[in-house]
Amino acid sequence: MAIQARFLFLALLLTAVASCAGKQSAEPVIDVVQPQARPVHNLTSFSRALDCMDQLFIDHGVNNVVITSQGVPDATGEIRSGTKEMMISAISRMSTRSGAFRFVDYDQRQLDINALHNLVGFTADFLIPNYYIRGAITQFDEQVVSAGKSGGVSFGQFDAGASGNVTTSLVSIDLNIGDLITRQILSGTSANNTIAVSRERDSKDANGSIDMIELGFSFNMNMNRSEGMHQSVRTLLELSLIESLGKLTQVPYWQCLGSGNTSTAMLAQARGWYDSMSVREQREFVQQALSGKGLYSGPVDGASVSPELRAAIGAYQADRALLADGQINFQLYAALIDDDLQLGRRPAPPPRSIAHPEQAGSDPALTLALGHNRSDGSQYAVGEVLSITLRSNQDAFSYCYYQDSSRRVVRLFPNRFQPNALLTAEAPVTVPGVNARFEIVLEHPGAKEQILCVASRQELGLALPERLKGEDLVALPVDSLDAVESAFAQLDKTLVSQRVNIDVSLP
Repeated sequence: MAIQARFLFLALLLTAVASCAGKQSAEPVIDVVQPQARPVHNLTSFSRALDCMDQLFIDHGVNNVVITSQGVPDATGEIRSGTKEMMISAISRMSTRSGAFRFVDYDQRQLDINALHNLVGFTADFLIPNYYIRGAITQFDEQVVSAGKSGGVSFGQFDAGASGNVTTSLVSIDLNIGDLITRQILSGTSANNTIAVSRERDSKDANGSIDMIELGFSFNMNMNRSEGMHQSVRTLLELSLIESLGKLTQVPYWQCLGSGNTSTAMLAQARGWYDSMSVREQREFVQQALSGKGLYSGPVDGASVSPELRAAIGAYQADRALLADGQINFQLYAALIDDDLQLGRRPAPPPRSIAHPEQAGSDPALTLALGHNRSDGSQYAVGEVLSITLRSNQDAFSYCYYQDSSRRVVRLFPNRFQPNALLTAEAPVTVPGVNARFEIVLEHPGAKEQILCVASRQELGLALPERLKGEDLVALPVDSLDAVESAFAQLDKTLVSQRVNIDVSLP
């Protein structure tokens, strides 16, 4: 009886517990699931290359270049990625220590920020960028290659099998850089790269490879901690920025991609940079480079090849197994840019800020000299070609306009072949330039024509009335050069202007 009583007591206890459990099971149960993966830094195959570019900008003296962009939209409509934020992150990493680039965030879609900005207005601190980046995800070919495999075994009544496939997709990005004021796309700054992304079924892992035909080498990467396609876009964008900004600033960016200055493509790139420099710029570059190496202690002015500079060039050429003739040539330039340079700080294009004339009172007076190829006072003959020369005593922004005998007014400078309005102090600029594809031919006997040039410490191009923002070398809807000069004077009371009269002789 005692044993039976214990079982009865236990049975009653279990029944009570079950009853309570039944009542509790009716209550909602919250199942909290914690993330299993820890946060990680977003690293790509070019993270170290971005740091390398930062050092390269320091070595080559690149700093304070103001730039902007609306991002890289997806022209294919297939990939949605925050490319603008990716771009800002990459540019910031390339400028951490060098201060090479300053990014101006001006996006018409940021309604709240723009509303606040309109309340404050444009101040002296607002910077108009020197350049803008434009581009797009131009190609997305999904599953261009698909490979599958399967297999199975059977043992009597037991069967087992497995299958899988791998697909490869292609993504391409095109980038270009333009001058903000003239809206001219700068030749030689484009980047066009494609990435191939391979993905296995039921997996978020991805492998990618980038072929850079222009450079002649490729990159491989693993993207096992992210969704492969969007990480591919980040990787591809970083590579394209390294290439485009390296071309813009003319630094040997290929060093940061693990390639020396030996391939035909890289030599062609360097050759283009060298040929675009004036003789004075070539001398100044060599002076800076050899000064940074401790081989030259003379002035860095590009004025002439002194005996001291010639000796320094010869010593460097002998050390690099070049012909030690003391001459400045492409072989010397190519060796220098491929070397470990310390060029120091060189002036970047000045930020284009909104004009505030009252702040310029304490500066030395700005002067502008305007000459032409008949400055001796003689008349031009019919059919003769006209050219002008500009020179300012300070860095300044200049605009030149031409009024013909019928009072038509066109903008001569800046133009599509000379898109930069900046005049470097004491450096003459001839219009049309050497590479310009137009001439000013005087055709009307007895004609009296005129040229107006203005110069200002501030870039006034964006603030001009719309009628003066027309295309270069095309008639503008204004009555005379007086209207043009008046429009500029309203923007900057301290600007200077010069005019020259052009007389064509009678037959």
